[in-house]
Formats: sequence, C-alpha cells, structure tokens
Amino acid sequence: MIDSGAPAALLDRLIDPAVALPAEHPNRPAAEHLHAEQQWRPLADLYQQQATAAWRERQPGLALRLLLAESRTALRADDRKRCQEAVAFVAQWHRLSGGFTAAERWNHALLREPLQAATAGLHAYAWRELAALREVASRYDTGLSCCDRGIEVCRQYAEEPRVARQYVRVLIQKATLHRHRGELAVARDVLHGAREFADERDVDPFTRGLISHREGGVEIVLGRPEAALEAYRRAAAAFDGVSEGNLFYARLREVAALRALDRLGEALRITDDLATRFRARRDTYRLGQVLLERAEVLQSRGDTTAVAATLREAQPYYEGAETLEALRWHRHVARNLIGSNGDPATIVGHLATVLDLATRPERQDLNRTMLALYDLHRAPPTDALPRGLRHAAGRAALLAADLQRGELSDPDDRWSTHAAREEVYAAALLAHTELDEPEAAVRVAETGRADLLNQLLAGSSANLAAGSGGSADPTGSTSSADPAGSGGLAGAVARSRIAAPRADPALAEEVFGVARLAAASIRSGRPTDRVPLPPLPGHLPAPDILDAMADVVVVITLGPRSAGWWSSVLTRPRYGEWRATLCTASDHLAALLDSLTTGVPPERGMSRASWEELGAFLLPDPAVWAGSPDHPRSVMIISDPRLWHLPHAALTRDGAYLCDVAEVSLAPSLRTTELLLARSPVAGGPGTAVASGPAVSLLDSGLPGYRVEMPALADWPGGHRELPALPAVDEGVRPALLYLSGHGDQPGATALLGPGGVTMDALAQRRLPRLVVLNGCWSGTASSRYGHDPLSLAVGALIGGADTVVAGTGQIGGVASAHVAARLIQRVGRGASVVPALRAAQREIRAENPDLGPFDWAGLCVVGTRR
Repeated sequence: MIDSGAPAALLDRLIDPAVALPAEHPNRPAAEHLHAEQQWRPLADLYQQQATAAWRERQPGLALRLLLAESRTALRADDRKRCQEAVAFVAQWHRLSGGFTAAERWNHALLREPLQAATAGLHAYAWRELAALREVASRYDTGLSCCDRGIEVCRQYAEEPRVARQYVRVLIQKATLHRHRGELAVARDVLHGAREFADERDVDPFTRGLISHREGGVEIVLGRPEAALEAYRRAAAAFDGVSEGNLFYARLREVAALRALDRLGEALRITDDLATRFRARRDTYRLGQVLLERAEVLQSRGDTTAVAATLREAQPYYEGAETLEALRWHRHVARNLIGSNGDPATIVGHLATVLDLATRPERQDLNRTMLALYDLHRAPPTDALPRGLRHAAGRAALLAADLQRGELSDPDDRWSTHAAREEVYAAALLAHTELDEPEAAVRVAETGRADLLNQLLAGSSANLAAGSGGSADPTGSTSSADPAGSGGLAGAVARSRIAAPRADPALAEEVFGVARLAAASIRSGRPTDRVPLPPLPGHLPAPDILDAMADVVVVITLGPRSAGWWSSVLTRPRYGEWRATLCTASDHLAALLDSLTTGVPPERGMSRASWEELGAFLLPDPAVWAGSPDHPRSVMIISDPRLWHLPHAALTRDGAYLCDVAEVSLAPSLRTTELLLARSPVAGGPGTAVASGPAVSLLDSGLPGYRVEMPALADWPGGHRELPALPAVDEGVRPALLYLSGHGDQPGATALLGPGGVTMDALAQRRLPRLVVLNGCWSGTASSRYGHDPLSLAVGALIGGADTVVAGTGQIGGVASAHVAARLIQRVGRGASVVPALRAAQREIRAENPDLGPFDWAGLCVVGTRR
C-alpha cells in the first residue's frame, strides 16, 4: 500500500509547502495559503503544475519532490486515483532520469495496491515500467516475464476503458525486449498485434507514435533504413508538443536510418544539435546516447580520429557499466581501433567485455553477440586470439546471422536481413575460401541464395507428382499450387511466406558457447585454440546430383572490402571435388564492378580487354575453359545475384569466348537445380522429348523480329498456334514450347514483357511446357541485389512448370536475338537439346555479323536445367 507505514508518514511532511517548495519559489506563498485553508484539491493542482514546470526546466529533484507532494495531498482530498497516478509518474521520472533503484521501489509500491477493476491499468503500467527497467539492465528474460504479467492483467480486465492503452504499451515493451534479444520475427509479430489492437480500440495518437517508434527499431535491424526513417518521423509527429523526451528519442533514432542511407551530413547535424543541448543541460544520460550515435556517423565518414575523441568523451558514462549503451561503446571502441590499426590486445579486450555481457543467461543477446564475434574474427593478429579461436568466432557469427534470418517468414524481411549482414556472410565465405575449404565455402555461398524460389519449387515438384492442390516440402515449407497439378502458384510469388521449420534452440547455444569460450580465454590471459566449430548453415546436393548438372559447376560470389572487390569462385568438375579460387579485382575492374553490381549492364563497345579481365575474375578455373569448339564442355554457373544482367557466354579467356568452348547455362542456386532435376515425369514434362508436342506463342507483331520468329515457329514439327492471351496456354493439350516476345521494361520481380504485360506471377500461375522462350530485354535478369532471391520472369516460368527457360540478360538486341531464337527453335524442333542449340545459334549469328556486340548475339541465356 502506498499510504501506510513509516515511509508514508515521512512523505506526509511534503504536504507542507515549507518542505515541498524552496523558500524562493514564486508559488510558495500561494501554496502556504492553500495549506493553511486546507484546500487540498487546489494545493494538489498547484504541486502538479509546478512539478511539470520543474521537469521541463531540467530540475528533476524538485519535480520528483513535487510529484510526491501531490500524491500525499491527493490522499488528504480523498482522491486515491490521483495519488496513484502521481506515484506512477514518480516511478517513470526516476527511470527517465537514471534513478533506476528508486524507480523499481516505486513501481513495487504501486503493485501493492489491491488488483481490481479500478487499479488494473495501474498494475499493467507498473509491470511495463519494471520491464523497461529490465531493458536498461539488459535482463531480457525477467523483462519479458514482467510483460507477461502486465498482459495477464490487461486480459483479465479487458473491458476497463483505461486498460486498452496500457495493453498496447505493454506489447510495445515486449516487442522491444524481443528485438534486443535478436528475435526479430517475434518482435514484428508483437508490434503487428499492438497496431491492430490500437486501430480496433481507437487508442490515442501518442500511443500510436510509440508503436511507430518501435517499428522503426525493428526496421533498422532488418536493414530497411527507408522504412525506419519513415516510422521514426511518424513517431516524432505524434510526440511533438506532447512529450519532449520521446521526441528526443525519435530524433536520435533518425540518425541510424540517415546513416544507413548515406545521408551523413543530416545525421551529423542532428547529433551535434542534440549534444549541444544536453551538454548545456548537464544531462549526461542522454548526452552519452547522442555521443554513441555521433561516433557511428563519424565512423561511416572514415574519420577515425574524430571517432576516438567522441568515444573518449563518452567513456566516463560507459566504461564500467553493463547497460545496452555500454555494450555499444565497447564494441565501437574495438571497431575504431581495428580501422585505425590500434593495439590488438586492447581490441580483443573490449570485445571480450561485450561477449561476456551479451551472453549472460538473462540476456542471451544474439544480435550483439553476432556483431562482436564478427569483429573478433576480423581483429588483427594477437597472441590473445589464436587462429582456431578466430575461425570459430567467424563461424559462430555466420550461424547467428542465419538463425536470425531463418526465423523470419516474410521473404522481404529475410532478404533485408541477409543484405544487412552481408559483411558477416562475406567474411565467412572469404575465410573458408582462403583456408581452401571449398565444400564449406559452397554451403555458405548457397545460404539464402534462392529461399523463396526453392520453397515454391519444392511444393510444385510434389504437386507435379501427386496432382494435388497443395503440398509441403519435407523441410517444412509449403506452397499453394494450381489445382491441375501443374506446378503453378496461386498468389503473388514475391509475397509468398516462407514456412521454414524453427531452428533447433541448441544452435543458438552453439553461438553463445563459442562467445563465452572466447571471452573467458581472452580475459584469463590463457588463450585456447581448442574451440569447437559451430555447424554451417546451408545445403549441398549429393555428388551424384551434382554430376547430373553439368561437366563443370561454378558458384560465384563477389565481396566488397576496403582493398576492392574480391571473388570467391567455387568450381567442381563432374566426378571431381570442389575447389576454391580467390581473386582480387584490379582498380580498373573494381570501377567496372562498382557499376555492374548496382544493376548497370556493361556499356556497348566495352573493350575486349575488359571482357577478358571479367572472364579471369569470374571464371578463373581452367576446367571451365578446357573444352573446344568441336568438343565443348557443359558449364552451369550459379552467378552472384548482382550479375544476372551479364551475358556470361560473352566472357573471354585468352581471346576465346566462353560459348566457343562451353555450353553455358545459369541457375539461381544448386538447390534450385536439384529440385528441377527431381521433378517427376508427367505428360509433356521432363521425361518427354521437347519437340513431341505443339508450340504456342504470344508475340509482339510490332517488333522487327516478328518476321523472323513466325516462320521458325510455323515449321515446328508439332504444329504452332498463336495465343490470344497467356491464360490460353492452359487450354487443350499441354504444349512442348511456349514462345513469348516483346519489350521488357526492367529486371526483377515486377518486370513486364510484351504488349500484354506478362508478369512473373502470371507465368507462375500457368500450366507451362518444359521449354519456355522469353525473348525480351531483362526477362532473365534479377534486380542485382545481394541477399535477395534472383527473381525474374524466367523464375516465374520455372515455378509455372518449365524446366528450361531461354531469356534475356539486360538490354538485348531485338533483331539479332530474334535470329538467334529462330535458329534455336529450329534446332530444338529437329531434336537437339536446348543448350547446345542456343550455343550453335549464337556462334552462327556472331560469325555472320561480326559487328554485333555481346548483348546482340549473347543476350539470350539458358536458365534452369539443361534438358
């Protein structure tokens, strides 16, 4: 109870203005008059007004004293509800001013009030405040328990008018704790529930602003700074003129979003403005937070000297602390020392502190553990960090990153998270490539490369076999397919959710176990090299399946670093072993890659020397080039997601084009090819000769190439019919060939092809033949984004039932590609396989027209299987 016992008697003294107010306070005479007249309600009003004024004038001690005076005066006025509300503010203001112990005691005092309808909102408030205190101390488990207690109260008294707002705020706090633990999917779901409830119950705008603020935090961790900035600005608009403290936090959080968007000048101006304000107010608690954000911006600018100075200013606030900000400070000191070639022992010492704090049982902070392990992996050599320990740290960071990605069901969330952690994945790939562990490197390279596509193919493969309307992958993923069992998908491909099985909780403990061993080893001064390596994520097909793919399989991944671009190229000859090659780009090639990796195709007229350099960088293994014009080798390339607009067949080595010595095909991932090969034979499907059925087409008659394509299609041995629209492909006998031509407008999942605007989703929903030709710009091109599925029109055709798709890379030459495609289908119609037929057609057109550029004769590529 808040109105009984010796402490209550002591607090009653605050009713007297001589105790509550300083002698020089301008409102003291008025307060003394009200006290003498025993006018308790007006006196309580006066104390409340002056408490608010004192808080705004940065006089927290006076503000808290006046709140307590209000609470005791309210009891004299027999206004118990007002007393309780004043005590609630006392607890909150203690927390906001860093008085955490006092805040804890006052919240427990509130919880001693009997729980009933009138006090339910108060109890929920107190449990939320206690959870917020646990957040500050990074005691996430107990904080979540406090949230659950608050939620229980809110559900018990759900009909009370004031409970709805408290319920939303408890959910907001719970989501924040889950985010700090790295449980991003749970955090997003909780916030989604909070927003839905707030909309349903018409909760106040300020509380909606709190939801927006926390949504921004999740978007930052997911790697979506644009969405985060928008959320923070929505929050700031809700807080403006209502809550100065929350407005400050919204503005401060904008800094991280602006920094990620490379708007460093704006970000720095905000931090400088806030730092000046809080230095003047001597508000060290908030100043420290601003300094941490400012250091991040300066780090992005590469100003290590200014970073060091900023971190030194923040040092008194965090050096011996165990708060969330303290973890950030220690890690940032380590990062800055790494960037400025600082003392290695000091670097690993700071990281050991982070790992020790982040892995404590009550924290289990997977995200910060991952980041510190990654920094440990890239720290400079020191006796305190043996090679085995460094390697284990990198593997554990990779596992942690993939555990976070793996628990997300929304593809966009998974892609953004993967892209935001590119440096973690790239570091692991680079390490295994340098250590000559190619099988491990392949598994890392495959991780996340085609998640959504592989799930949909796994579902459609089962449907092809069973003819059912939906199926589940043995791994736990599901998809909804066309009732005819075609492999088509109902719904938008890019918005399909990924129903992956939940990861074994023991895997997270593998990460924490490495982190604890590393911290103990470094801090004890007795370094150990015996650290068990955590398991690798990813999937690697069996050798016999790899043998069925091609004579040579190549997996290419690019990585950026300060010294320039590097490529990890993993090559496997049929019946052989994987081998790894690491290449570093020259300055000239690095400049070209800077452009290529943003989706800009090579310029027409690019020099042969540049194509030669690209060929050596992307395909360095001699096995790729070991064929000859008369005896080419089949080469399947799993390209880096950023290079799908590159005509790989036009790469050169020692003056020879790749298509002169190889039959080239592309695939989104090894797993994709495995799933395509596993499709069971059905009528007109993979087990049937391509030319055994009719050809159907949807052509743009306005293109010059139309006059070239039509005669070739008319000679198709199974007959030819033109479609009025794409859905007509499902009518009648399943065709052997679908041929579409037209202008393509862009790469990626939202591309449109031809006058009817054929889309990836439209193709995915059809009952397609095993061979599809998409003769248009960008039709086989992904959106050049690291971490994203390489979605394109060609991918839509694969989901729709095609095994092999011939599609355009970049801006292909329309007339030339029509001639190439016409000769392709003529050869396939006579019984040739698709890949050799495309190769022969490309070489013929190039020989007959030596002035053509690579995008003219090599602009079409094969995506999928070779059959």
